Amino acid sequence: MISKNEAIKASIKATKAKRKTQTCRVYETKIDQSYLNHASKEYLNRLFLEAKWLYNHVLSQENVFKMDDKIHEVPVKVKDAFEIRELNCLSSQMRQSIISRVYDNIRGLSERKKKGYKVGKLKYKSELQSIPLKQFGNTFKILNTKYVTIQGLKQKLKVIGLKQIPEYADIANATLIHKSGNYYLSITTYQEKIKPVSPIQSIGIDFGISKQLTLSNSISIQYSIPISPKPRKLARKLSKQEPHSKNWNKTRIKLNKEYVKSTNIKTDIKNKVVSHLKNKYEIICFQDENIKAWQRIWGRKILFTSIGGIISALKQNAHTPIEIHRMYPSTKTCSKCGNIQNIALDERVYVCKNPHCNNIIDRDHNSAINLDNEGLKKIDTERIESTPVEIETSTLISVKYFNSIPHIKASSVYESGSFTALA
Repeated sequence: MISKNEAIKASIKATKAKRKTQTCRVYETKIDQSYLNHASKEYLNRLFLEAKWLYNHVLSQENVFKMDDKIHEVPVKVKDAFEIRELNCLSSQMRQSIISRVYDNIRGLSERKKKGYKVGKLKYKSELQSIPLKQFGNTFKILNTKYVTIQGLKQKLKVIGLKQIPEYADIANATLIHKSGNYYLSITTYQEKIKPVSPIQSIGIDFGISKQLTLSNSISIQYSIPISPKPRKLARKLSKQEPHSKNWNKTRIKLNKEYVKSTNIKTDIKNKVVSHLKNKYEIICFQDENIKAWQRIWGRKILFTSIGGIISALKQNAHTPIEIHRMYPSTKTCSKCGNIQNIALDERVYVCKNPHCNNIIDRDHNSAINLDNEGLKKIDTERIESTPVEIETSTLISVKYFNSIPHIKASSVYESGSFTALA
């Protein structure tokens, strides 16, 4: 008969082996505060307050790595004196997770310092925005597609967004988040890797200002999320209020909500666009754009999009991301004959001056085709040719999908000597 420790080791080993065949997916759900009673609101508020006390107390230790994780009370600075406060809401596993997070942060800073980066030190926090819930079934439970429970909290929490988690997913852990006055539960799952069943296909992407994305299959994507006038009004109001007063804090939360709203829209667009491209194309070719230089010239226009975020997401998530050097003349080169010629910024149509070619094509579409061709050369891969009907059908499906995303306007220019919108 094996001991308890040996059984735990065997279970951990089996889990690690299983995780190698799975992919990690994180789902963010929102706790519906309209269903919270007064006791639950007080409990959640106290939970994050105690988490902040514990985090700051850990940082105040001479040797952080000798911290006792079974601590039940901590000293808290109140003006010029210290008072002892009890940790009544934080469970033992929550305390262990917060202390472990400090250890991980210190190790991360140490690794960066070894690599030559200039690093500082961890600072005390006036507000802690997340608490790890490391054990599913203990620190938190998912009861059904509507309700969850958290260790120590008597009331069941109604949560929006649990339906997006597949039934076959293995739930690993979660993080309780408090930001902009709202509570969220970020749930980490592991799922079986889905291999693409379609043949290897490639796509070239040209990023721009007037058209945020132009694909080599003739699709152009435009979107912009203007900033609401509310943040400016709230910022002026905040500057006139007494710092750290109740009204100042209410205004600060409202201001944060407005910023988060704009960020969430851009993040949603980025995730949906990248997900569609990743699932449809094995090879994605794009240029290493100098986004910082773009921001200096077209600051507001770049601010209202998330081009930098899309490029970063493609680098991390695409099956085979091919990055083309930024000095490659994708705009100047004719995608039909390879002729290189100068083209002004205000010229939106590329007209090849080679008398044997006379290619006329949309400027950005031409650039995207060149990036696709150059990317395939870099990895020495031949293009898989499709029939015109297959190309047109696939293009129309993608246009329809992109237009279903809020704030996006997608269209397609089919190359046949002239430009005709397909959608």
